Amino acid sequence: MGESKPVKNIKDMSHTEFRELLETLVNEQLFKSHERLAALLVNNNSREVLESEFLEFHGDYEDLGFWLETYTEDPIQGLDPHISLAKKLKRQREYIQANRKTTLEERISRRMGIYLKSDPIPQKKIVELSSGEFRKLLHTLTTQDLFAVRDKLAALLSQNTSIKDLDLAFREFFVAYELLELVLEDYHYDPDEGLEISTEFAEELDQVEEHLESGSRTYSLEEVFNELKGE
Repeated sequence: MGESKPVKNIKDMSHTEFRELLETLVNEQLFKSHERLAALLVNNNSREVLESEFLEFHGDYEDLGFWLETYTEDPIQGLDPHISLAKKLKRQREYIQANRKTTLEERISRRMGIYLKSDPIPQKKIVELSSGEFRKLLHTLTTQDLFAVRDKLAALLSQNTSIKDLDLAFREFFVAYELLELVLEDYHYDPDEGLEISTEFAEELDQVEEHLESGSRTYSLEEVFNELKGE
């Protein structure tokens, strides 16, 4: 792998860069996949059809995570504790922190399909869920706050909204994403499970895992994926 530029932290972005990031976030493919998956559930489609769309949904969820992984600040820090949204976010953050079992590095590696030694594979495998359990999980995912919060953020971006208000909306978006992430934390899902992996690709994955466990991340995950794919 060649030398890469470090990922710019969201808090270090200019106002223009921040607006551009928000535009990217609200137009991520996850939100289109969500609409399709929700419609398939309402129409009581077969498990095979649902699994096919969930594959897209899960991949798009991981893509959204790539954009947010450098934001490590507490999203409720600095908020006026008396405003109603701050109170809501505080409750949600307390719930997330009380129930989360993984570290940021462990979650980043999971998005690459790698479990660090400190992060045991969850016992619940999505592919082994009964049809009823699978549909229940999809219903939980498609009714998460993130999708309503995304629509709210998109509406604000279409108006002449101040950076201060956009910052508040982003914090709400980030916490909503963490809640979606938390739902999936106890589930193991590998769309490539059972497929044969070439020796060369397996060695590349081992190198990436060693790199992550050493604590010396100098590559963005998108760049790592591109390197592994040979782009």
